Amino acid sequence: MLAKQLLPYFGGGAAVWTACMLFFQSLLLAGYGYAYLLSRYLLPPQQRVVHSGLLLLALASLPLLWQANINLALLASPLLAILLMLTLTVGLPYLLLSATGPLLQHWFAGRFPLRSPYRLYALSNVGSLGGLLTYPFLLEPLLSLSAQRQYWVAGFVLFALCCLLLIWRELGQLPRSWRAASARVNSHYTLRWLALSACGVVLLLAVTQQLTQNVPPVPFLWILPLCLYLLSYIVVFNKPTWYQRGVWLYLFCLGMVFALLLFYLGGQFDLISQLLIYLLILFSGCMLCHGELARLKPEPQYLTGFYLLLAAGGVLGSAAVNVLAPLLFNQYWEFLLGLLAIYLLLVLPDKNAKPRWQQALWLSGAMLFALSIIGLEWQLGQHNIYSERNFYGNLIVRDLTVTDPAGQRQLQRQLIDGTTSHGAQYLEAPLSGFAQSYYRKGTGAALAMQHFLPAALSRNINQLQQRQFGLVGLGAGALAVYGKPGDSMLFYELNPAVIKVATEYFSYLKDSAANIEIVVGDARLTLAAQLATGPAQFDVLVLDAFSSDSIPQHLLTIEAMQLYWQHLQSDGVLAVHVSNNYLDLTSLLRNQAAKLGFKAYFIATEAAGIQPAAEWVLISNNQRFINQPLVQQALSPWPSALKPDVSWTDERSNLLQVLK
Repeated sequence: MLAKQLLPYFGGGAAVWTACMLFFQSLLLAGYGYAYLLSRYLLPPQQRVVHSGLLLLALASLPLLWQANINLALLASPLLAILLMLTLTVGLPYLLLSATGPLLQHWFAGRFPLRSPYRLYALSNVGSLGGLLTYPFLLEPLLSLSAQRQYWVAGFVLFALCCLLLIWRELGQLPRSWRAASARVNSHYTLRWLALSACGVVLLLAVTQQLTQNVPPVPFLWILPLCLYLLSYIVVFNKPTWYQRGVWLYLFCLGMVFALLLFYLGGQFDLISQLLIYLLILFSGCMLCHGELARLKPEPQYLTGFYLLLAAGGVLGSAAVNVLAPLLFNQYWEFLLGLLAIYLLLVLPDKNAKPRWQQALWLSGAMLFALSIIGLEWQLGQHNIYSERNFYGNLIVRDLTVTDPAGQRQLQRQLIDGTTSHGAQYLEAPLSGFAQSYYRKGTGAALAMQHFLPAALSRNINQLQQRQFGLVGLGAGALAVYGKPGDSMLFYELNPAVIKVATEYFSYLKDSAANIEIVVGDARLTLAAQLATGPAQFDVLVLDAFSSDSIPQHLLTIEAMQLYWQHLQSDGVLAVHVSNNYLDLTSLLRNQAAKLGFKAYFIATEAAGIQPAAEWVLISNNQRFINQPLVQQALSPWPSALKPDVSWTDERSNLLQVLK
């Protein structure tokens, strides 16, 4: 909810989501630390006073959820601004929410010493699972962001009142001297707790990345890994007997073999097979990590320290994937390395050490896995000429020999983001001067840029010869081929690595006759900032950011559309790329256009040879452009019936509405 609230102000890149995840995981650690210190160093009467005071202070801070000064926050760096805003708005309430689990279990252990408090931990994860499933399928479709905030505040008030009632009724029943024991636990166990928790988070994030990279982009796919992650905690802490180490280790080893195949040959597996194998790998790995945590859990008097270490491990795992891995690796190596780390944690000697020959056998398996990675990387990566990974993804430039439209074998250079093609170019003339893929001649964007005409003859000859193009999304720069002398093209690109690849490994930009400028940053934020110096007066604005799962919803809201038309000429054309196997954005765009008083048109270009099918929506009231014979011949029937209720705003947007 909060991350979605920030999107229109900080952009739609991964930075917003990662910053939010960093904030909540760090505050979870802080909450567990607070619970440990409170239960370790204060007696129950003192705990009651301190915790009650903080609950009342949190209630008093709730109005800040509506009063955060976003414009002021934007003056700082985006990451610092996001962390500052989240801290000011929900910092204290979330700190207390995260501390509630370990504190309740600590108090429960003192009140009912003969009963295990760890089942409450399983119950808390059931609540997390319920919230995870409820938000995208129930709350988001039915409630605006303002209503969501109101219900969340009401829920927190109810939670705080229940906590206060419980504290003042039940803490008096605890032994007056009841405190958490100091964490005098063997360092071997504490390190294993930390490592197992970190490895579970690494596996969760790495599998989620692999799913979004290698499995076709099915919306809400990210829910499944997190559900299985929480489910493994629920199972092992509620029913420890369900954790059979030998069974899960066997399944995990089997999954490691398939992981190698998926990492390098994922495209050879069908969607269902990929999905099932990835989820098997994740669930078996999490069952091992969390099953070992449940097996090695301490006595109840040590539980707050135990949870503190689990939270610390989670932060370390998240930092390893989100911060260290992009700096150290040019591919998603943390997936395979995370599997290897879990394997070694399970088979390395402990107090129940196996015979030496068996240990040697397990370690030889680890060596075989590592050697397989090296061999497959050498064999299958030979066509890659460049690879880079950063905050926004993994880019690969690859040279492959393909069959051209004339039936000849030609060398083609391709830009791959994960497994999605973001542009291609033949390396030999004359084909090197023609756009390929979704941008080839005859597609919607090509027609708009090649054949744009103003609605009236009022523009002078200089204006007609100096067309202004705006393009959101650079890719390989293929659309630059449609620029003529005197034209200006302004590209908006979020990922700096894409700019490097387009300028150094493809020749579309340098061979273009147009004057080309590239702006780095989120398109909506940049366009809004540019209004301060006047509108850009684009003849054509191309939006090419909707062909993968990471649909930047803030670029399709009615507020975003209004911004685009502030920069477009009144007779301009807005061209939106909508090719997608799982989402149908046509009803949304038709409704958004109608609300702003414009007409929408659909252009579908069929697949031909290695060229994929391309679908574009053109929005314009320029009948002189639309009525040209070439454009009229390209117009296609809408792929589905109009859904009149599909419309997105900054307050309300729901992917369920646009599922095919």
